[in-house]
Parts: sequence; C-alpha cells; structure tokens
Amino acid sequence: MNIRRFNSWRMVACTVFGVMSCQQEEIPLPDYSPCSARYTNHPQHQQYSQLLHTYQEQTAAPGSIVGVKQIGQAPWVGAAGYSNLAHQSAMDACTPFRIGSVTKLFTATVVLKLAEAGLLGLDDKITTHLPGLRGQLPRADEITIRQLLNHTSGLGHPTDDDMNYQLGLINNPGYFADLTTRQRLQQFIYGKPLKHPPGSSTYYSNAGYWVLEWMVEAATDKPFAENLQEQVFVPLGLVDTYLARRADPNVARGYNRSGNRIYDVTRWDAADGDGDPAAGIISTAADLLTFGQALFDGRLLSAPSLEAMTTIAEAPGCDDCGYGLGIELWKVGPFSGYGMNGSSLGVDANLIYFPDRQMAVVLFSNYGGGNRKDVIEDLLHVTD
Repeated sequence: MNIRRFNSWRMVACTVFGVMSCQQEEIPLPDYSPCSARYTNHPQHQQYSQLLHTYQEQTAAPGSIVGVKQIGQAPWVGAAGYSNLAHQSAMDACTPFRIGSVTKLFTATVVLKLAEAGLLGLDDKITTHLPGLRGQLPRADEITIRQLLNHTSGLGHPTDDDMNYQLGLINNPGYFADLTTRQRLQQFIYGKPLKHPPGSSTYYSNAGYWVLEWMVEAATDKPFAENLQEQVFVPLGLVDTYLARRADPNVARGYNRSGNRIYDVTRWDAADGDGDPAAGIISTAADLLTFGQALFDGRLLSAPSLEAMTTIAEAPGCDDCGYGLGIELWKVGPFSGYGMNGSSLGVDANLIYFPDRQMAVVLFSNYGGGNRKDVIEDLLHVTD
C-alpha cells in the first residue's frame, strides 16, 4: 500500500504561499441542503460518529467525511468540521468533494467494460488504436493498454516529476485549467524519455490515463465523460457524481498549511485535476459507496475483468507497493482490501473495499498531502 503519495509540488507550492495568498479570490457560499440527519437511525451510528469525531480532533484538516457500506446494511455517512472556512460552512454527509486519483477506478472500469465488449484488448499496443502516437512517445509500439492502467508503461507523471509543470501550475492556474489532456501530453510528455522500459517496473503516471481517455474516445466515438455517464454513473444512479470543469460552490474547499497559517488551495487543485480522467471526478461519499459495492458485487464488471483489475503489478524492492488496473492493494491492520487514494495539495480522498468484510469505506479530508488512515481499521472493527 502506498501510504499515500505526497505530491512533490506541494513543497513547491508551500514556498510561494506567502506570495500567492495576497491574491484575493472570491470564494462562493455553498447552497446545498444538509443530509446528515438521514443516517442517524443506522444501527452503528453512535460508534461510527464517535470514531469520526475522534479522528477529526486529531487531524490537521478543517473537515472530514467518513462513509461505510456493508452488504445487507444501509450505508452510513457522517461529517465533521468545515467544508469552507471563508464562510464557516459545516462539512456535511452530502458535501461533494474532489476525489483525486480515485477517479482512476472509474476510468479503469470504463476501459474494462470496453474490453468486455470487444472494442479493445488489454494487451493491445496503444498504437493499434492511436497510431499517431508513433514518434511522439518513445517505444510507443511496445506499450499496452494494461501497462497504462497499472503504471508499468514507463510514462512520466508531470505533477510530481516536472518542475516546469509544477511552477506553471502554481503561477498560472488559469492557463492550466484550460489545457486539455492532449495538450498536456504534447507539452509535458511527448519526446520525454520513459522512466523505464515498458512492463519492466512501476512508475505512477497520470499521463497514462490521459492516453486512456483518448483511446476510449477513439474506440467509442464519444466524449470520455459521456462514456462515464452511460457505463457507470447512470446505471448506478450516481446523480451527484460528474467529470467536468464547472464552478460548483458546493464542492468542499481544499486547504494546506505553511508555517502556522492555513491556506485555501482550491484553485490549484481545480487547475490540476478538474475534468481529468486520472484525477478529476467530483462525487459524494454516498455515491462512492454505491460505486465501491457495485464494482465488487458483479454489477459493473465480469469476474474475469475484476480479477484482472485486482492483479497487482508489484513495485521492485517493495513488498507492500504496486498497482492493479486503476486500483491498489490496501493492508489495514489485519484487513486487506482494494481501492484507491486521491491526494493533492488540498484533498485526501480514499475509497477501499474489504472483501472479507464485504464493506466499502470512504474517508475524505479537505487537507492535502496524505493524512492518517488508522480510523479505517477502527471502522472495520466495529463489525466484530
């Protein structure tokens, strides 16, 4: 388990907080209707609530959300703290938030469904579907779709390893917010050497998912967001989940700290991620719980596809690291699960499914860089 990726651009951003904070930003007032009351009749409400509030007292995050869904039981979602410090708006069970790299689970699901339909194959070379990548990506004729999904393609990850990307994002978030994934590939990936030969190791890469978006669109002749709607969101009734760049005042603000001061860093998170097939979905805890359960109970993928998704390509020299297809192996105390973490400058989102417990867990904090996860084990023990 990768606990959990720290974006190196967080350190870059921290060095310029003092300058950037002088730029005034109008922060909108949320207007959603609170929904926490609907969960108070859950049989474990008191136990889960106590764990949530203990966690919130010990975290640096302004606010947190916890969600739990076990097969045969109703979901439980709770929230504590604040979603928007400028307006002192309380975090609520139905507060939407940026899920970061948990988005990769959704993207991988779409790709696997297309493979089931025969529109592409996991071991197809990427140039079979996107011949224009020849001459743009080194060894493009060797890279497979599977390798894009499990981070063994060798492509880079500009958010972490490209200083020009990091500084550009911090200094000009408006420009980055307008870049398409193809433009990001062209500016920051084309012509760059691979981190390793395809299939020989692992290197975490959002860029691989930028290529996957393009491939899905080529295979279906539909925008990627439309594929998500048709294949995942609509069938599961995920009415509060979307992939788009939009000014949504209800989305939890993201925060980080420099010295003793806490800063709203939402504009950077939005510029880096919104609309991105690797990290750009906005969702709620309830919707993520629904998706997590559906992914593992056969409503979305066949058994062979789920097996392919959960087959881990291990990172060399690390017994507890590696990636499946858009997914990671999680070990939490005595429990093992599969899921994904999404960590950015102002966000830490997690969706994990534990097969032995038949339970999906969501943990979100609006403070970036990797937060404590021990509350997850405590939640799992509630059912003992």
